[in-house]
Parts: sequence; structure tokens; C-alpha cells
Amino acid sequence: MLVTPKSQKSKLGCQTCKIRRVKCGEEKPACIRCTRTGRTCEYRGQSSISIASNPLPSLPNTVWRERRAFAYYFQQAAPSVSGGLDNVFWQTIVPQICRSEPAVWDAMISLSALLESPEPGPDQNQRDALGWYSRAVSSVRQGIERGRVDIFVGLISCMIFISVEALQGSTDVALRLYQQGVHLIRELRLRVAHKGISALQASWLEDTIVPIFDRLGTVALSVSGIPVSALLRDTDRASLREFPSLKFARETMILLAGETRIFQLNYEEHISNPLDPGVPTAAELLNQQVTLLQGLQNWDSAFSRLMNHLETAGISPQEFGTAASLSTYYEMHLIILETGLSSLQTATDPYLPNFQNIVFQSRIALNASAGPDGTQPPFTFDIGVVLPLWFTCLRCRDPTTRREAAALIRQAPQVQGVHKTASIATLAEKIIAYEETKATPLAASQDAFVEPLSRPNDSTADLIPEEARVGPIGVYRAGENVPTERGDCDQKSSGQTILQFSRNERDRGTGDWRVVRDLVPVDF
Repeated sequence: MLVTPKSQKSKLGCQTCKIRRVKCGEEKPACIRCTRTGRTCEYRGQSSISIASNPLPSLPNTVWRERRAFAYYFQQAAPSVSGGLDNVFWQTIVPQICRSEPAVWDAMISLSALLESPEPGPDQNQRDALGWYSRAVSSVRQGIERGRVDIFVGLISCMIFISVEALQGSTDVALRLYQQGVHLIRELRLRVAHKGISALQASWLEDTIVPIFDRLGTVALSVSGIPVSALLRDTDRASLREFPSLKFARETMILLAGETRIFQLNYEEHISNPLDPGVPTAAELLNQQVTLLQGLQNWDSAFSRLMNHLETAGISPQEFGTAASLSTYYEMHLIILETGLSSLQTATDPYLPNFQNIVFQSRIALNASAGPDGTQPPFTFDIGVVLPLWFTCLRCRDPTTRREAAALIRQAPQVQGVHKTASIATLAEKIIAYEETKATPLAASQDAFVEPLSRPNDSTADLIPEEARVGPIGVYRAGENVPTERGDCDQKSSGQTILQFSRNERDRGTGDWRVVRDLVPVDF
């Protein structure tokens, strides 16, 4: 048999190109690749990649820091944020694209530095991260101006940019980037239809990238203004009887979650404008409710069979945590759908066992995602448990359960999707305090209009009367299109966070319920 000698890789390329795993032209004194991208070109130094405690003396300091961030991304950051089910994006797509795209490289090492040092401050990682991020944004902007940005590469850059902005607490910017990402996905889908992108990129788009955007959109739907239905596909998944994997079960739950959120918004529109011909009728809403409940029950049956199979075959701690997280979403959407056509907040009182299970399963999920030292990753694109816990804080009026939920939010990753979890916990605690403070005088003045408890042994309605319960909410900044409502916010400074919410109020003359809206300032 003829044996062909293996081709030898050149060892004469510059250190920077070796770090980036791209072919170096070996031009001296600086190669063309480094010159074009504004990088320092260095031909000396070792080729091994490792996280060192001190800079390598043979490398320029800036090159060493890029190298260190690159190593940290692969060894720590990517495995941490992938959550086990998103490893294709973080550990395959991003590394492959960054080899040939300077903007993706810069965005990746910027994210890596922020994940290593997530707290703002004078830390060198923070300074490096902001510098690399600025370089990445500038590169994309220049490419757009010259018409040289590949849409798929632009989408990958956009997703990393969302992560960087979210870690810095810039939720508004992250949401605008999310909107841009949705537009890029639509454009790519048109190109897929005309075979304008490779089969591999088309597979990555639908199997990996779109599900991530679905999750982001479902959580942020009421804030972003982008209908999650713009991306949702395969809605017939709700009728499936078997799930081949936890990833498939998760993506199916996200489809149901998006449709459930749309159902909620439709009901809110119906209550606000019942005579508007463009608003769903009561009969249409009832049909939506029945269909979604059936889909949710189908999901639960398929999920139970999948879990039986996994437990028999052997389930990993990470898979067990993912399953617990999915269970919290099932409980949350069951409550939402079964009470979805009631205008009274007391409708959720009989569901205390479901709320308690959300808290129980959330503990399991958070324990599974914690590192060896007990800390959570600073950031995740996964669905996590923050949304079901937030829902529990708002809709469960049992004082112990809702406080446990708020405490668990503070134990979750610092950033989930585009939101800082500490801010979510603060809002939840503010609402709990508001309801309980308002409940005291109301409970003392209850009159004949008070309805009997939904169950004889349910004391929650005694603790928090209907009129003290907060309904749908919105968060605003003072001076930035804050709705004109009741509340003591006139003297607050510009930039003050304002919590707007609705609640039911009894008309003392007629006994009818009416919806009122209040404004309350929130300090973080």
C-alpha cells in the first residue's frame, strides 16, 4: 500500500494567527491578516494555549491577554453558558466562525473576559472586554457600510453582542439587538428557500439559533414588542406523543410558552376593548384555551415517557436539572391556562401545591447548574427557572412560598437571557411588600361585597384581598413615556424606575369590579 507522507504545517507563521487558528501569510515584519484587522503581529513566543497566572514574557501583553481570554472561553466560559443543551452554538458554531471573522473573534474574547469578571469595576478583564467589544462593533459597522457583512456571520455577532450587553445590564440595547437578530433570521430563511446559504448553515439556523431566539423572545415578549410568532415553527409538535430528547422537549415547551403568552395578551386586549372587531371574541379565546391546554397535557404525557426512559437508561445530574426546569414551566403554564379567562387575581389561590412544586423543582435545577464551589454561571441563554419563580412571586399569595421564590431568584445566574436577575428579585420583593402593606387596611374595612373564599380551608384571600393584588405590570423610566396614572411619582428624578400595574377595585356604590392602574417608584 502506498503511504503518502502527511503535509507539514508551517511553523513560521505569526503568534497572533496561530492563536486565532487562521493561516498566516508569513509576511514580515507584520503579516497582512494582522495588518488588515489592526492586531499586533508577533513572530515570537510559544504555541501552547493555557490559562496562566502571569503574562508570558515572550509575548506582548495585549496578545497574551487575547490568548488568555481565548483559552478561558474554551475551558470555562463556553461549557458554563451552554447549559448542556446549547453546546453546538457556544462550542462549535462560534469557534468555527471566529477563525475567519475578526468581529466574531473580538466579540467572543470580550464575552469571555466579562464572564470571568462579570462585576463592573477597574478590573483589567473589564477594560479588555470593553475594548474588544468596541472593536467588534466597529468592524461590523464598517462591514455594513461597505456591504461586506455576511448575514449569517452578522447573526452570530448579534447573538454574542446580546450577551455582552445583557451582562453589562443594558437590557434596552440587548432587546434592540434581539429585534435586529429576528430580522436577520427572516432574511436567512428567505435565502434558505432559494438555496442561498449552505446546508450546514441552514441546519444550524433552524436547529440551534432559532430555538435560542425563541427562548429569548418568549421571556421578553411583553417588553420587546416583537411577536414571538414571527419565529415559531412546527406548532404541530404539541400533538406529538414521543420526545426523542430533552432538547426536543425543551423546544416544544418554548413553542407552547410563546403561544400561551400570546393567549394572555389576547385576553388583556379583550378585557380592555371588548367591542373592538380586531380583538378576539370570548368564544375564540375559549377555543384557544382548550387547544393550548390539550397541547400542554400532550407535552406532559410525552415528557413523562421520556423521563421514564432516561431514568432507566441512566440520567446525568445536568439532565436531571434540565428536567426539573422544564417541570417548573409546565406548572406555570398549567396555572396560566386554567385561570386565563378569569379577571380575578384570587383565581390562582387553589394552585398553592403547583406553586410549591415550582419552588421545589427550581431548587433541584439550581443545584444542578451550580459549579463545584456552589456558584452559578454569570450568564445563560437557557430558559432557567427565573420566569416561573417570578410568576410565583406575583401570583402566589402564600407568604412563605412567594418569599422562597424571591430568594431563589437571587441564587440564579446573574443574567438570564437579557435580564439581570437581581433586578427581577427586587421588583418581586417590591410587589410583595406593596400587596401586604395595602392588604392591612383593606382587610379591616371589608364589607358585604366580599365574596366567599374559593375553598373552605384557603386563607390566602384573607391575607391579601382581591383589591390589594397586583395585576399585569410594566416597568418604565421617569420622563420616558410613563403612562399617566395614579401614584406618587411626580417628584422623582429623571431615570427613576417606575413600576406600573393594574388591580381590581370594588365600586362601593354598585358593587361592580373595575380595573385601576397605579404607579410606584422602585429603587435598585
